[in-house]
Amino acid sequence: MVQKTLSDIKGLIAVSQDEESPHLVIEGADIFDVMSCTVYRGNIWTYREWIAYTGEHMPRQLKDTIVIDGNGLVAVPGYIDAHGHSDLFYNPSTFADYAVTRGATTVYSDAHDMVNSIGYDGFIKVVQASDDFALKYLWGVPATYPPYPEVEGREILSFENVIQLFSAYKECVAISELSSYMRILKKEDDILEKILMARSMGKNVEGHTLGASYQRLNGLVAAGITSCHESITGLDLKNRVRLGFYTMVRHSSIRSDFEELCPFIKTLPKDTIMLVSDGVFARDLITKGYMDYIIHEAVTYGITPEDAIRMVTLNPARYFRLESDIGSITPGRIADILLLEDMHHFTPIKVIERGRVVAENGMLCISTAPFPDVKTMYHPYVFKRVEKDEFTIPWDGRETIPVIEIVDRTVTQRVDINVKRDNGVLVPEKDKDIRKILYTRRDTKKWGKGFVRGIGADIGGMALTISHETHGLLVVGFDDQDMEIAANRVLTIGGGIVLVDKGKILHTFFLPHGATMSDLNITELADALHEVNTLIKARGSKLDDPVWTLGFLTFTSIVTLRITPSGIYDVRKREIVF
Repeated sequence: MVQKTLSDIKGLIAVSQDEESPHLVIEGADIFDVMSCTVYRGNIWTYREWIAYTGEHMPRQLKDTIVIDGNGLVAVPGYIDAHGHSDLFYNPSTFADYAVTRGATTVYSDAHDMVNSIGYDGFIKVVQASDDFALKYLWGVPATYPPYPEVEGREILSFENVIQLFSAYKECVAISELSSYMRILKKEDDILEKILMARSMGKNVEGHTLGASYQRLNGLVAAGITSCHESITGLDLKNRVRLGFYTMVRHSSIRSDFEELCPFIKTLPKDTIMLVSDGVFARDLITKGYMDYIIHEAVTYGITPEDAIRMVTLNPARYFRLESDIGSITPGRIADILLLEDMHHFTPIKVIERGRVVAENGMLCISTAPFPDVKTMYHPYVFKRVEKDEFTIPWDGRETIPVIEIVDRTVTQRVDINVKRDNGVLVPEKDKDIRKILYTRRDTKKWGKGFVRGIGADIGGMALTISHETHGLLVVGFDDQDMEIAANRVLTIGGGIVLVDKGKILHTFFLPHGATMSDLNITELADALHEVNTLIKARGSKLDDPVWTLGFLTFTSIVTLRITPSGIYDVRKREIVF
């Protein structure tokens, strides 16, 4: 957040008492007061980045003051996304450039993807640079990533790294979502010590308690978890509110829970309920919107506009203990103000962030801030190339082996199949859509190997550096030569997605920052992702978003089978099964 000096406080007082000219005045707007949930006609004065006065008076002097006509418009606080992901495919700077035009002035970004791809030193560079981005970022620090180090390799950040980030950077406000919550319930010292440390420093601890029973939720709250964004039923929502979680209701590109949960929201006290994105794809940002769209959808499902706006302004500010800085149009707060057509149209006509006009009619009005040129220098690949012999999968003698079968965009199931054998090795079968899948982290070449069914595309080899959570190198395919070409090409370009068939490179998609983030603006990125997905679908895939599904095949916090550097991992059994 923006820090005040003694001089700033004196300036605020002077402007508020009409002793000095405001820097900006919004005249005659209908101001939505989130504190009382009422609307009143008034004027807003600012001093530098902060609000100095709200009320019926106009200042006596307007020397060099920017005056904005607010008559007929509604002023509401800037929207806050209390659980977002701005660091996969796009980078936080390009994401901010678009998100702010839709009214988001503060985003909590759960940074485990970015930290896992650019490392501790790279993350520090991003945090330091983010003051110049188009909106304000709060960051989640990954304290247990990957979720299961015993099979996925060492954790990215040490205990000391986490303490240093919390101590040095006020924007680091929480431990990233703890998807491996069974480690908490098993009372593992490492994870409990990090939670204890974070809470002692006044930081939040983000939960990911999907599927947890009521009794398990009791244990997680007792351990120090402060929130959860994984309610999918009305009972989930009620239990989390009852037990003291700040409860986030999600409307994202991956899934939406509004239709199920909004009827229950209406029956509950709303002070600890927030509306969040939990990640929005580039195409959806362009065609639907961001927090403005989330509010609109909540209202469509029966939430009042007043409650919906409070759940993306005041409630998140209170959750992060930043209500003295953001979340309301009141003196002393940062001047994050949106001008809306009325209380039923949530896409802003004008966006003021930190006291400056940053967007008008959906267009950015300020210069784009460059993203730090981190590439993969702070978390490099220790190998420069791979050989096709590395993709050999020996037969271990059993008649059937567990194969990852894709169920939907993110969920898989286990199927046991008599995989074809040839001279003591297991081989893919294109006619049955059974192909090899291999994964290694970038800090050591250790291949986990297995088979996957359900991708559906007739492509000899595909290589990706998008692979939750450690973002190493994922290779899938029918042909070892094509897989070798794809893997080496993606290493050569520094990260991205490469498709190869019959020795020919079909497509290359660049992700230069950390091998996970692009420099393209949102529109260009949406087109680029659409192009690669369209090509995969044209080759026979029935998946709605093949790239996303492929990148999630390494994510060990969703059932059932996943590929890890140790092999095929059964999430329910918590063991390597092949």
